[in-house]
Amino acid sequence: MLVRELRIILPTNVPQYQVANLYMCVQRTRETSGNGEGIEIVTNEPYQTEEESGQYTHKIFHFKSKVPGAIRWAVPDKYLHVHEKSHNGYPHFHTFYEQPGMGDSFYLLVESQHVAYDPQVGCPDNLLNLTSEELKARKIVYLDIVNGKPAPSNPEWDMHNFVCPEAQVNEPLQTPENICDPENPPEWTRHYHGEMMVCVKVIKFKFKFFGIQTIVQNFVMNKVFPEVFLDSHRAIMFWAKEWFPLTLQDIRRMEEELQQEQAAQQFEQD
Repeated sequence: MLVRELRIILPTNVPQYQVANLYMCVQRTRETSGNGEGIEIVTNEPYQTEEESGQYTHKIFHFKSKVPGAIRWAVPDKYLHVHEKSHNGYPHFHTFYEQPGMGDSFYLLVESQHVAYDPQVGCPDNLLNLTSEELKARKIVYLDIVNGKPAPSNPEWDMHNFVCPEAQVNEPLQTPENICDPENPPEWTRHYHGEMMVCVKVIKFKFKFFGIQTIVQNFVMNKVFPEVFLDSHRAIMFWAKEWFPLTLQDIRRMEEELQQEQAAQQFEQD
């Protein structure tokens, strides 16, 4: 099993990120839907356990056209619909992905924790309590919303010198040396003096499929998740002036409207 720990630092704080992330999810779901593909929302409801409470969502990802040809030719259509079951007990997320047709041959877990970031202290080393074996397998990667590659899919999401006084980002995200080192915190965090938080995402992935196992595992861990999380967090900051005034109640109303819109859509089935 491959283990990656992605660390994404943003110029905001932990309470604000909760609304920001949910707002981004609504917007991105709208943008990606069409022609039978996109993110289908099956369930969105509160949950309560002895340990935590939050929001449970079940979504199905229909993105057949996004799969590279090297994988697409070998995988039947029924395996190209992935279910996401997420318990959002913010600041902790537990998100499990499954492909019903593959059973134990497919295992994908993304667990996230969100904490304040102090550049003098750095990021906690084992925020999600990995075992000793998982720590040996773990690779840590910092995702840089300013200088990270690839460039944003939407040019408007370019974060170089980004400011947003409406969301209390009052000084630009500066990178005088214009460097990107995925093994260390982004350059802009050394020059920024406002509030910061870090989103730590641990991804555990196993994919057993004869002939393409290594290709798929590398594609998901080295391309899909880094690019998706980079784009989504750049989008979060770009939309800051829109989500900053909102409350959780506002977000829940937006989610209800989105589900009503989806009722008229036709998604390709498993």
